Amino acid sequence: MEERVLAEVLDGGQSFRWRREAEGWVGVFGRGVAQLRPHARGVEWRQPEGMPDLGEALGRYLDAEGEQAALAERLPWRSDAFLREAMERFPGLRILRQEPEEALLAFLCSSNKQIVQIRRMVAALAESLGEEVAPGYCALPSWERLARAGEAELRACGLGYRAGFVRGTAGRLARERDWLGGLEGTTTAEAEARLAELPGVGPKVAACVALFGLGRLDAFPVDTWIGRVMSEGYELSGWRNEALGRFGRAHFGEAAGLAQQWLFARARAEQGRKKSPRMSGGFGEGRGPRLSP
Repeated sequence: MEERVLAEVLDGGQSFRWRREAEGWVGVFGRGVAQLRPHARGVEWRQPEGMPDLGEALGRYLDAEGEQAALAERLPWRSDAFLREAMERFPGLRILRQEPEEALLAFLCSSNKQIVQIRRMVAALAESLGEEVAPGYCALPSWERLARAGEAELRACGLGYRAGFVRGTAGRLARERDWLGGLEGTTTAEAEARLAELPGVGPKVAACVALFGLGRLDAFPVDTWIGRVMSEGYELSGWRNEALGRFGRAHFGEAAGLAQQWLFARARAEQGRKKSPRMSGGFGEGRGPRLSP
């Protein structure tokens, strides 16, 4: 996988827990910590010494089996030159399979914020309220811990008015511990409707959680970036977000979320991208799943 494609996967608005350092990308996923870097045959990884082997979990997180690549073949790229160009610019782009809790918490912080700002809020929550899983690296706090935090404590992490959303959602999920698990077996539309019942979760956040946290690859989140690129590529200027979402799901089908990420990457590439700050840490040698481009 090319470095620019790996950068788009890890730092393109799906997850907010990865940072570039001199020897690769370092991040926390769930309770694991890994360093990733491009390899001629895909991606190779290392993990901190003393941590249980992360190979299986990381392989699932990165879709090492290539299920998404097979699904992408069903996209209409043969007849859709705009999509095909985006796919050719970012070969091997994929959706990370995050834990639902991680995706929901991150996107509760996303309202009216850029990626770099969301990353800072998520990092502050982990460092202030999360549990250390390796020296210098913390997992995100549980809903129970977030529910116990006062609004001032959450605002101190840079959340602003989003602190109320996080606290309200955390309170409900701390009381109903299997609430997110109850979304299993629902349709994507049903899951998004249920998610929208939570404080601070609107249509875009619900679709993002469905796509990035529940693995619903037919979800099609729409924001300003997607509105702009859909207007450019499909002559849909003036369409409301709800209508754009319906078009995306109808046109791209069961892999709509993959198409959305390619189009999002294309839009970001046109605008340019800021480099992520570096992050240090000690890692032991080890190799993991290599992902085919």
